[in-house]
Amino acid sequence: MTIFGHISVFISIILGLAVVHLLSGLSLILDTRKQSKVYWVHLLWTFNMLFAVVLIWISSFALSPIEDFRMFHFINLLAYAIVTYLMSGLLFPVQGEEVVDFREHFTSNRKRFFILGIIYVFVDAADGILEHFETSIPLDIGQFGTLSVWLIFFTISVFKDTKFLNSLVAIIFTIGLIGWLVSIIDTGILVW
Repeated sequence: MTIFGHISVFISIILGLAVVHLLSGLSLILDTRKQSKVYWVHLLWTFNMLFAVVLIWISSFALSPIEDFRMFHFINLLAYAIVTYLMSGLLFPVQGEEVVDFREHFTSNRKRFFILGIIYVFVDAADGILEHFETSIPLDIGQFGTLSVWLIFFTISVFKDTKFLNSLVAIIFTIGLIGWLVSIIDTGILVW
């Protein structure tokens, strides 16, 4: 097994836990025996985190030619997976009482969620820089533009709580993820 294969298995386990957590939460929403108020922004963030996990996993294939991983790059990949899992974890409770109002649940976790979003931006930026220097992938200026927009909106959202802002940040994140998918296709990592 290559070093990439060995590392990617560990990272994939953490990302897989995020997917299991998100899908388990969605199954609770779909359970007709439970009466809960669904919040579309919360559902969009659930979709966003599932989409982000898939994109992180697919993007990691660009690292497969690397024969020697630097410790900082491994730690950054680990941080990427952990922050993604923690953001996913805040969308649905790990244990405790069942959620009956997902708007209230999202609002009560909003500040921590957006702080993790800020950390996510810095980890993603570090990943883009590391991939540029360790692979033949050119530095993606669009990635850093998207990350800058995310950083601005995550930071504002930490300090200001409005329904409009929460909605706008979720939509902007979705648009950025779509751009990420397009860049994966443009670089040839993913082919239609």
